[in-house]
Amino acid sequence: MNYACTERTAKGDGDTRATWSVLAENARLRYLCAQSKQLVAQHELALREGDHRIKNSLQIVASLMGLQERRETSAAARLALRTAAARIQAVARIHDALQLNGGADGVDMSELLESMCGSLQSMAGDPNAVKIFVEAEPIRAPVAVAQPAILAVNELVVNALRHAFPGGRAGNIRVRASARNSEFCITVADDGIGLPADYQAGPGFGSKLVRMLTAKIGGTLKVENQEGARFTLTAPLGGFLEPASIGV
Repeated sequence: MNYACTERTAKGDGDTRATWSVLAENARLRYLCAQSKQLVAQHELALREGDHRIKNSLQIVASLMGLQERRETSAAARLALRTAAARIQAVARIHDALQLNGGADGVDMSELLESMCGSLQSMAGDPNAVKIFVEAEPIRAPVAVAQPAILAVNELVVNALRHAFPGGRAGNIRVRASARNSEFCITVADDGIGLPADYQAGPGFGSKLVRMLTAKIGGTLKVENQEGARFTLTAPLGGFLEPASIGV
């Protein structure tokens, strides 16, 4: 008997089985990978659809508030409805940005600020009376940071429109945003009549909401009262700073 030939045949059969085993395992892994990609795509589609529906629902609520505002005879009620609608619109813009961004957990805060202030300008009435200017660097932030920050800025701008220019007084509101060293800074300043002496301890819901939103993202709020009011919100970005917006 040719033992060498038998040994080579056995070895060849073993190599063939090993090859087929590797091929079968590769096929299984490719199938699992394809399934995983399909599940991820379905998940992203569901997220985008969810953001789209939430945005539409919020816009409907804001529109209903606008209709109710026009029917109100009380100036205080109209103002409350307009302020609430502005807050809802700010949240809707976050979901709109997420939808356009493919559902990723990050949004461009500069685009949101420009969009929000443009909407608030139209709500303010005569654009020649009070003008809102936005100067914002590209700042990308996670939703958990962007949403409270945008809502806080929305509140500050609305408060300036409500209180800084009484009696039809003309003026300007400037919103500036920048990012340095993994931290962002947003300033809202107006050249109106300034803040009352008891502003910090005031009972107003708007000021309380701004402080609460600032604390939520681990930020600080600096309030100045010189030639108008100036609010400076500073907070960490949590590692989401875009290279293009890092200062040198």
